[in-house]
Amino acid sequence: MRLQSTLSTRAESTESGTDAEYVVLGGGHVGASVARSIRASGHTVTFVDETHDPDDLPGVRGDPTDRRTLDAAGITDAATVVVAMPRDRRSLLVAGLVRANFGVADVRVLVRTPERCDLVADAGHEPICATTALSDAVVADLEVLREPA
Repeated sequence: MRLQSTLSTRAESTESGTDAEYVVLGGGHVGASVARSIRASGHTVTFVDETHDPDDLPGVRGDPTDRRTLDAAGITDAATVVVAMPRDRRSLLVAGLVRANFGVADVRVLVRTPERCDLVADAGHEPICATTALSDAVVADLEVLREPA
């Protein structure tokens, strides 16, 4: 899965003394799970979502399409931003807002419809295909089950 490779690359920068900073925008349970996984890997993460529970994760409760919400999240140009909105079009909008308003170069977009990965890439963002990630995870789990004990 591409997110794991992102974590590995950013972990190398953490080992060299620079703390990797992540922001996960939207996605409800999926976005929160991504943020928890990043945090469990020892990285700084901010989660922004309308359903955000600040007792669960550091972040901001609000609409990621609202510039004021993004300002409150403290996004910097050094961050890796993962956009995980429930709809691809909204994700593309949010990714564009982040890149244009905060100068973020590393924007990853969770794409729910595989045919839209090229559109996201053409807009200058790194697509993470949800279908591919999920199917790869299922196959990996099945392969583990088949391994002799």
